[in-house]
Amino acid sequence: MSSVPSQPAPSSSERRDNGRQGYDIQVGVATDHRLFVGLTANISTGGLFIASDEPFKKGDKVEVRFSIPGANHVFHKNAVVCWTRPFDAGGQGHAKAGAGVKFEDLTEEESRILDAFLKVHDPIFYDV
Repeated sequence: MSSVPSQPAPSSSERRDNGRQGYDIQVGVATDHRLFVGLTANISTGGLFIASDEPFKKGDKVEVRFSIPGANHVFHKNAVVCWTRPFDAGGQGHAKAGAGVKFEDLTEEESRILDAFLKVHDPIFYDV
């Protein structure tokens, strides 16, 4: 696997405006060069974390496609990578590799769907 420079996780002053909840939901991701499936590690109306060892860079444009349990809606959103976390080859860290992305075009209706889901579902965490 090639080594790709990554951005550190954001400081508290750079963190998102929307609180996120931890959920493992399958997400399809399209970049300029690849299509793949990852898992969300958390989600909010502002964006989500894509757990994957794919090499992302801050500023990358991606398309994400996912649905949430109980909603009859498929989200197909443009997003931008805000920060990345590299794969820990040494296995010492417990944080998942991946990228935090911010939605660029979430509609008001989609925001309501996500808010409703987040309010009634407890976060689901899976230790790997």
